[in-house]
Amino acid sequence: MKHPFHQIHLYEIGSRLFCVKNGKQIQDLTNEIQKKTLFSWADEIWLMGVWKNSPSSQKIAQTMPELQVGYRKIRSKLKQDDVYGSPYSIYEYVPDPLLCESPDLTDIQKWFHSQNKKLILDFVPNHMAIDSPIVLENPNLFLKTEEPNDSKNTFIHPNGIRYYHGKDPYFDGWTDTIQWDFSNSEVERYHIQLLKKIAKQCDGVRCDMAMLPLPNVFEKTFGKKSVYHWKNIIHTIKEEYPEFKFYAEVYWGLEETLQTLGFDATYDKSFYDLLFHQNLEYVYQSIQKRSSTSLIQFLENHDENRAYDTFGLQSKTYFGLLSASPSTILLYDGQELGLSKKIPVQMIVADEEEPVPTIESFYTNALSIIQKRSKSLEHNDIQYFEYNQLPIFARLLYSEYQMELFIWNFNQVSVSGWIPYQEGLYYKEELTDIVSGNVFSQEKKEEGIYFQLNPNQLQWFIF
Repeated sequence: MKHPFHQIHLYEIGSRLFCVKNGKQIQDLTNEIQKKTLFSWADEIWLMGVWKNSPSSQKIAQTMPELQVGYRKIRSKLKQDDVYGSPYSIYEYVPDPLLCESPDLTDIQKWFHSQNKKLILDFVPNHMAIDSPIVLENPNLFLKTEEPNDSKNTFIHPNGIRYYHGKDPYFDGWTDTIQWDFSNSEVERYHIQLLKKIAKQCDGVRCDMAMLPLPNVFEKTFGKKSVYHWKNIIHTIKEEYPEFKFYAEVYWGLEETLQTLGFDATYDKSFYDLLFHQNLEYVYQSIQKRSSTSLIQFLENHDENRAYDTFGLQSKTYFGLLSASPSTILLYDGQELGLSKKIPVQMIVADEEEPVPTIESFYTNALSIIQKRSKSLEHNDIQYFEYNQLPIFARLLYSEYQMELFIWNFNQVSVSGWIPYQEGLYYKEELTDIVSGNVFSQEKKEEGIYFQLNPNQLQWFIF
């Protein structure tokens, strides 16, 4: 039985690194963006880190001893100015002058629209930079404390008030940030105004650690009751901007909670963890039961290690699985080249890294196939015969221009068998596997297409 198949392709670019590497501001880099292999594949571009940088965050990032080792892995001749500060310690929601001298990004958004792309930007609901001018203007919107001995989680602001740093319930605070007070209903109203300003210049926001304002999480962290309502915030913004999207970075099994509050899609970190821990049967179950565009699936992003570093050549198999999954797929700039060094978000300069030819070639081929898919796409998990009656993943994607067959062995032993000829599957003298590049000669057999797969091997064929 055929089912509608829909994916959203989300491409994350570290905007500060990108601008510094090319020596230009973002509005002057449209040609360079267009040249990116992932640009044509993407429906939406997430420009990560566009908002104004915090001077205090930069100083803290430059001097924190525990961060220096990571910097030097990326920059052999490290200079102080190579470290700019965390893009998630936001000074103000205006473009950083490193990227753009305009007061907003509306012209950039218009250019993306001219290319039939949507623009996604960051929103950090939990905290601001410790030196944000918003603190002086609205000192009561941030979480105060009277615990003088908690130096890891609190600080005295120049206004004389001791505040909490932004934090989650499991770790000490981020020392370059100040925590919004979600027990104050004025914070929600203030955030709505911030988001209305942001919504004028982009098509959606990726909300950093979006579960932290939830009542049970905030109370667990600070012992106070949150009156912050994501549902009301999202509804209010969408009344004025109906197509505006809310994406959530979320963990701890709270994905569905945020989806019920109105988020268009949430991180599917559990899928990544299943791949990381090689729980392949559960990966199979996840693809069969849970996939939808309300889940953002990925092999890497700016928080995780690079896919090639984590999974090696097996990353090709896992991208093949993502390509067969009806979900929102996130790819991070450089993933398509097989880059293996994770660049700390505080850095704006990194040593050059050579692409991995086999990875680069694979993504070039795979992305070109995906781009040929028609807008009207269907999928079907098809019948097969396996000699030892072991299950495999076998999916056919039906498009106006091509048919794609994915077969994956998630068992611990090799499998072999036949896939019967059927609509979309027909005899070809040769089949080329997109993942390995191997070409298989075929004999026309009554049984259909013969397959033989090693453990955790995926093959991807075009008809």
